[in-house]
Amino acid sequence: MPSAPRIQQSSQGPAEQLQTLLTGFRDRVDGVRGVAVADRSGLPVASSFDTRANILTITAMATMAVQSSQRVYQNLALTGPTDIVMVGPDSTVFVSTVAESQLSVIVVLEGFANLGLVRIEVERLSRELSEVLGL
Repeated sequence: MPSAPRIQQSSQGPAEQLQTLLTGFRDRVDGVRGVAVADRSGLPVASSFDTRANILTITAMATMAVQSSQRVYQNLALTGPTDIVMVGPDSTVFVSTVAESQLSVIVVLEGFANLGLVRIEVERLSRELSEVLGL
């Protein structure tokens, strides 16, 4: 597994650091169509997509999925969820909340992607995001 790119605090601003993190994530996980970070309002913080995807739509809809899933859990008197996985015939959307739901990481994947590795790398990315953003 390739090592994570070292973030140069002094030479890169926060936006560049976030892009470095997303690029590193994509390098470590096969089958990533795109990855984005959204705030709790669904607004994009950073993104890296190969396609001409409408990032604002992706982050807003993924945030709605998180909020809806949280309501389901509340109605069942359960704690969570922290991860939401939506599986389609040829793709998967993985959404994970970060820093007590202050942020969401949205990953759009090819159908063959290894969800176990995605989960591990999203946890790593979450720690790195928290460090860069001071959360």
